[in-house]
Amino acid sequence: MSVSRRELLRRFSASAMAGAAMQSFSGISLGAPLLPEADASLVPVLLNRNENAYGPSEKVLAVLREAPTFSNRYPRTEYDSLVLKIATAHAVKPEQVVLGPGLSGILRSAATVFLGTGKKLVQASPTFPALGNFAQSVGADVVDVHINKRYQHDLDAMLALAGNSASLVYICNPNNPTGTLTPRKDIEAFISRLPTNTMVLIDEAYHHFVNPNGEYTSFLDRPLDDPRVMVARTFSMVYGLAGMRVGYVIAAPGVARRFDAEQLQADVTVISARAAAAALDDSEYVRLAIKRNADDRQEFLNRVNGYMLRALDSHTNFVMLNPMRPPELVIEHLKTHNVLIGPPIPAMPKYVRVSLGTPAEMEKFWAAWNLMPATGKMAM
Repeated sequence: MSVSRRELLRRFSASAMAGAAMQSFSGISLGAPLLPEADASLVPVLLNRNENAYGPSEKVLAVLREAPTFSNRYPRTEYDSLVLKIATAHAVKPEQVVLGPGLSGILRSAATVFLGTGKKLVQASPTFPALGNFAQSVGADVVDVHINKRYQHDLDAMLALAGNSASLVYICNPNNPTGTLTPRKDIEAFISRLPTNTMVLIDEAYHHFVNPNGEYTSFLDRPLDDPRVMVARTFSMVYGLAGMRVGYVIAAPGVARRFDAEQLQADVTVISARAAAAALDDSEYVRLAIKRNADDRQEFLNRVNGYMLRALDSHTNFVMLNPMRPPELVIEHLKTHNVLIGPPIPAMPKYVRVSLGTPAEMEKFWAAWNLMPATGKMAM
């Protein structure tokens, strides 16, 4: 059967493209944009989910480049190896560490283990909503306690509402979305006054980004000898592995066993476990990421001051910004210019949350900001 010249060229072109694609996959370049370079302007600026805009370290990228060679396997020793690394890093026993598919997986397990119909969760408002959502899904009552005037957890009010019936108290510190801290001594005093049957989950997802100060110490750096206290961390933030979905909780051995019963080891994939282990080994990258975030945060706050806006003092990789105009309209305006920031926050209706991006991304943010109509034209 004869083949036309046009068909021959089409087949040759398709073959060449397939070969190029296979070469690209075998030498996978994880930093390359997903869209062609000509369409780079269509890629949104993602300042909405508190991700590490710079991505993981080169040691992690080396693991991910090898991923096609072992991605056909379930985890074998990788899970236990990562648990041991985490336990060593925090000077705890391996039986105190439980992995989960991101911090959300840990929070989901907490709701299943400690909550249910007739039980109560007490948390700040606003705070990271995942645990509250999981609590409602299992039939628990959720008590939201508005933060105080210093944008800290109102621990006195939380204690009063916890009473003798709270099964779980959730403290996100630094808090998301405010980026603010609640002093360690205040949390310790709060815990000491809780009933002995109330568990406390402390979420330290943003621990690494805290500005050095005398009010904050991680509950993993200086453990509290109280079996009711559980501390959750994630590899999503400083390590740049949000897409890998690896979180963990450290708790007393008996509590950890209850978490472990709700987890599947396959929830953390072989690729994720190896990537997280490499990230944990790369302390130099962590130091770089912390300094870079501090510099980016200060630069953003400098620009905020220059625009005569207001922002909360942040200890995270995002900033709560008072745009001095209706937040919903600000969010929508930026979206029309392909810049995404956090959703509206009902408990703080004058603010928006802006995650920190690379310098180039933040320039796009401010360029879009400069196109915003005058305040009067945006009035609701």
